[in-house]
Amino acid sequence: METGKARWHERAGVFASAALLIVLFGLLLTDVILRWLHVEFYWGSEGGGLLMAWMIFLALPMVMRTRGHIATDFVVAHLPDGVKAMLRMAGHVLMIAYLACLVWYCADLAHSNWQGGARFQGILRLPMYLVQSGILVGLLLMLLSEILILYEEARAFGRTGGDAT
Repeated sequence: METGKARWHERAGVFASAALLIVLFGLLLTDVILRWLHVEFYWGSEGGGLLMAWMIFLALPMVMRTRGHIATDFVVAHLPDGVKAMLRMAGHVLMIAYLACLVWYCADLAHSNWQGGARFQGILRLPMYLVQSGILVGLLLMLLSEILILYEEARAFGRTGGDAT
């Protein structure tokens, strides 16, 4: 069940994830071909890990919008509509608080690693903040989506008196 029309940042995240998927495919195809030719190409594995992290986190706001995540609602499904709507909004408030904490800590970690010059231990020695900044951008977009979803559901709750589905 979708919670409303997708916003520009959610569509942009999915588009960016799809573009990164194409780049990932190109890297992996290049890696396979160059291995067959006995040529070392390290971007296939290490660059792939970086792209995977970015792809996942950039697409998550749309997953939240469409409620495409795993949910256990076998108890909530049997409650009255008004109670369901209130529980859903309480869940959004908790998720906003959780995402705000994650954004704070991820921003602090990425900033610290950027200032300290921390790098991964792989062959390419990529800076850690590259992966962490992608996760941070995804978390910020998720936070924005969650706030907008809560706003939409609260407006619907006020108009319908509890049937915010």
